[in-house]
Amino acid sequence: MIKMVRKVRHKVSFNINSMLGFQAKFIVFLTLSLFSFTSHSYNTTPLNTLSNVTKVLQDKRGFIWLSSQQGLTRVDGNNNITFSRSNQEWPLPFSWVHDIEVVDNKLLLATEMDGLWLFDTRNGEVEKIITDISEPSHYNATLFKNNYYSYAPNTNKFYRFNPSDNLSQIIHQNIAIKVLIHTPEQLYISNRDGLYQLQNDNLVQVINEPITALTALSNAVVAITANKIYRLGDDGSQSSIQHSQKLYGLTKAYDNDSFFTVSLKGKVSKYDGATLTPLPHYYGDSEPVRLKSAFHDASGVLWLISSHGIEQLNESYIKNHNLIFDIPINGNEIALFDNEIIIGSYGAGLQNFLQPVFNQESNAGFTRKGLKIVDLLEINNSLYIGCFDGLWRYDKGTNQVTKLDVVADKIILKLEQKDNLLYIATDGYGLYVYDLISEEIINHIDDSIGLQNPEVIDVLPLDNGKIWIAHNNNISIYQQNSHTVTTVNTPNRSKVISLVIAGNKIFASTLGDGILVFNQQGDLLAQLSTGHSFTEMLLVNDVIWASGKPGLYRISPTNYQVTMIENTQQYSFVSSMLVKNDILYAIHYSGVLALDLSEKKQFNPNVVISKTTISGKSYLLNKTIEIESGNDVITLDLASLDHRPGLHKKFQYRINNSDWQLMNNNQLTLTGLASGDYHIEIMATNSLGQWSDNKAYTEIHVAYPWYWTVELRILYVILISFIVLLASWLLFLRAKSIKRIHHLLKDDMRNYGRVMKTIQRNLQLTSTSLASNDLEQGKQLIENTISILKESIISQEPDNLAGKTLAIAIPFLAEYIHSKYEINLHVNLDDKVDSLTYELKADVYKVIFEAIMSATFKSEAENFSLTLKEVKQKLWLTVNSNNDSFNQLTSKVDFDLASYTIRQIINKNHASLNTFSNDDGSSQLVISFPLMTLN
Repeated sequence: MIKMVRKVRHKVSFNINSMLGFQAKFIVFLTLSLFSFTSHSYNTTPLNTLSNVTKVLQDKRGFIWLSSQQGLTRVDGNNNITFSRSNQEWPLPFSWVHDIEVVDNKLLLATEMDGLWLFDTRNGEVEKIITDISEPSHYNATLFKNNYYSYAPNTNKFYRFNPSDNLSQIIHQNIAIKVLIHTPEQLYISNRDGLYQLQNDNLVQVINEPITALTALSNAVVAITANKIYRLGDDGSQSSIQHSQKLYGLTKAYDNDSFFTVSLKGKVSKYDGATLTPLPHYYGDSEPVRLKSAFHDASGVLWLISSHGIEQLNESYIKNHNLIFDIPINGNEIALFDNEIIIGSYGAGLQNFLQPVFNQESNAGFTRKGLKIVDLLEINNSLYIGCFDGLWRYDKGTNQVTKLDVVADKIILKLEQKDNLLYIATDGYGLYVYDLISEEIINHIDDSIGLQNPEVIDVLPLDNGKIWIAHNNNISIYQQNSHTVTTVNTPNRSKVISLVIAGNKIFASTLGDGILVFNQQGDLLAQLSTGHSFTEMLLVNDVIWASGKPGLYRISPTNYQVTMIENTQQYSFVSSMLVKNDILYAIHYSGVLALDLSEKKQFNPNVVISKTTISGKSYLLNKTIEIESGNDVITLDLASLDHRPGLHKKFQYRINNSDWQLMNNNQLTLTGLASGDYHIEIMATNSLGQWSDNKAYTEIHVAYPWYWTVELRILYVILISFIVLLASWLLFLRAKSIKRIHHLLKDDMRNYGRVMKTIQRNLQLTSTSLASNDLEQGKQLIENTISILKESIISQEPDNLAGKTLAIAIPFLAEYIHSKYEINLHVNLDDKVDSLTYELKADVYKVIFEAIMSATFKSEAENFSLTLKEVKQKLWLTVNSNNDSFNQLTSKVDFDLASYTIRQIINKNHASLNTFSNDDGSSQLVISFPLMTLN
C-alpha cells in the first residue's frame, strides 16, 4: 500500500499582488506590441520539429495538446509552447510523454521514465500520482470510474490504482497493450491478439484477431481488423461491416458519434457510429503513410500522426474541373443552356462541360472569327452568342448556329437582357439595344451623344430607366428620357470590367483599382481592395461574388468586407460565373472551379488570452490582474482557437465599453494605466475571416495612491455629501422664499395690475376722444372702464386651458379680449394641434395668453393675428402685431411676470423663442415647440 503524500509543483501560482511598482499615473497609454510572437521564440515550437508524436487531443477551452518525445506541447494557432525539462520558461521534471488524456481541467500524463502525472492546463502546474508501482515507464494511462489504469511495457503489466485508498493492483501479469480506451461503462485494450474488455477485474477477449485501430464513441467502441470494422456497444450489442483497405487511422468525430477512418493510401472515409453506414464528407486524401494516431477537433480539422510527422487535413468545399482546349488563349466563358452548363471557348466555339450538349456539327456554321466566343446568354430557349463576328443564335432543335443581321461583324463584348430588350456591348461601336419581340435595333448609344469611349465592356440597365455603361477606364450613365450620357467621376485608371447592383448601390470591378462603390446618382461611396484586379461579379442571396486575378472573393454590400475564399488564390479567373444547385461555378484559365454555396453553420471558436506577461513574468491563460503601478507592462497573448488553415486572424479589443480598436497582431500591450479598474473585451475572427460570437475578457486593477485609498475615498464622499446637502438645503430655502414672493406678485398683478393698466389705457383713449370732440366715444370708454372695474371683482380671466381644446379655448380668448379690451385677434389653427398631449396644449395656451395680454398692456396694439401649425415634427406658434409689442419678452434685464412665465414654459419644453420688429412698426413673435423626444 502506497500513500499519495506529496505534490510536486514546478510552476508558481498566478499571484500578481506581490509585484512591486511605482506611483500610478493618471493617464492611459495603450499600444499594440511592436513585437510579434517570434520575439518569444523560446516558447514557439514548430510542429514539424516535434519528434515521435504519440497522441493529440483537445481540452475544454479548445487548445490542442500533443504528447511527444520532446515533452507536452500546447497549440493555439499562433504560439506553440512545449513543456519539458529542457524549457526553462515552462519546465517539467520530465520530457518524454507517451500518452495523454483530458481529466476535467487537467491532463493525465504517462511518461517514459517518471510514472504518472496530472498536468493543470490552467497554470502549468504538475502533480505526481504517487503509487507503489515500481516501473517508471508507462506507455498508456486512463482514468476510468475513479481509478487510474496504466500499462508498463518493460514488464508487460497492466495496473489499476485507486486514489481513494491509495491501493494498486495488477490486472494482468503479462500482456502487451497497444491502445487503452474506455466508454462511460466499459474499458477496452487492444493488441496484435485482439480486443479485450475488462470484466470483474479480468480481461476477456471479445475479438480474436489483430486490431489495427481502436476508438471510443459515447456508448460503444469501434475496432478495426484486417477486413472488418466492428462496433461493440455498452449494452452488449455487436455489429460489423466488411472493408478492403489497410486501415490504421481511426478517430471519433468531435461533435457526434460518427467516426473517420484513414487508409494506408490516404483515403478518408466517414461512417455512422450507430449503423456503420458510410457518410459523405468534404475531406480530401491525406499523405499515403501508416498512421499512429488520429484526432478530429472542434473546428473540423483531422490531425493525423505518423512517423513522418503531423498532417492537418481540412474540409474543402471547392472542386476544380480541369478544362483546356486546343486554342492559343484558354480564356473561355461559362453559361447555362437548357439547365446544363456549357462553355463558350475563345477559338473553339461551343463546348460541353459536365454533360454532352453539343457535337461537332454544332460549330459547323461558325465563321473562323465566330469561333472566338466572348459571351453567351440563354433567352427563350435560344442561345445568343456574342463573338468576334457579331451576334449569333444557336437553335437546339436544328443543332445549328445562325448569324443575326443585327450588328454585322462587330466584336461583341457583352450581352445583357432586361425584359424584352437585349443590350449588345461592342468593341468600338458603343451600345446597341435590340428588341427581342420586333427583332430590330431600337436604340444606339455611342460617341455621337456624348459617350466618351465607344468600347463598352459591361452594361447594367436599372429599373429607373438609367443604363450604367462600363468603359476602358470610366463609367457612363445613359438617361433614356433625355437620350443623354453623363460621365461618372471615377478614381480608377484601369478597365472597368463588371457592374452589379446590390443594396441600392452600384459596384464596379476594375483590373487593378479594386472595386468602386457608387450610389445611383453616380457619387463615389467607397473604393475596396485598392490595387487588386477583379473581373466578373455576381449577386447571390444578397452577397456579391467576385472573381479576381488571382482568387475568388466574397463581398458584403452592407459593410464592404472583402474576403478571399481559401484555396482559390492559385487560380486566375477569366470573367463569367454562374450558380446551379447551390454551387457557384467560376471559370479560370485552366478550368472551372466549383464552390458549394449551401449554407454552413459558422464555427465560433473560443477566443482566449493564452498567455499573460506582467513586467517580464509570464503566466498561462489569464485571471484578474492586480498591479501596484501603471509603470508595469502587461502583455496579453491572444488566440482564436480555430485550427483550420485559412486567412490571417484579426483581433480587436475595447476597454470599459469604449470603441473597438483593431489590432495589428495577436499581442496587446498595456502600460501607463491610471489608477482604477479596467474591463477588457477581446474579439477575434475564425480562419474564414468571420468574427466569432465568443469573446475573451479580463479585469485589470491598478492600485490607487495613498491619498485615494478606500478609507479616504469614503471620508471624501461623506464630506462632499454633507456639503451638497447643506447647499441643497440653503438653495431650497431660497427657492421657497422666491416662490412665495412670486405667488404674491402674481396674485397682486392679476387683481390690480391689469385692471389699473386697462383703466389707464381707457383714460388715455378717453383723453384722445375728448381732444377730438368725440364725446360719444369718450362716454363709451368711461362706461366701459366702470364695467371693467365691476367685472374684475366678480369675474376671472381665461388664463388657462381649463380642460378645453385649443380649438375652443383660443377663439374664446379672442372674443374675450375683443369684448374686454377692444383688441382684434385673428386665429388660424392647424387641425392637428388638438392631437397633442394636454400638458403641451396647456403650455401653448398659457404662452399665447401671457404674450397677448403683455402686448396689450405694454403697447398700443389693436390688431393681432395668431397662427398655430405643426411642420416637420415641430409646433410653430406665430403672433403678429400692428405695433412693437414683443421686445420685452427677450429682455433679460427688464422683464415682467408674463416674460418670466413664458420663459419657464420655453425651457420646460426645449422650445425656442424669437421676436422680430418690422420697418412699418409692426412686430412678430415666433415660438417653435419640438414634438420629437429629446435627450
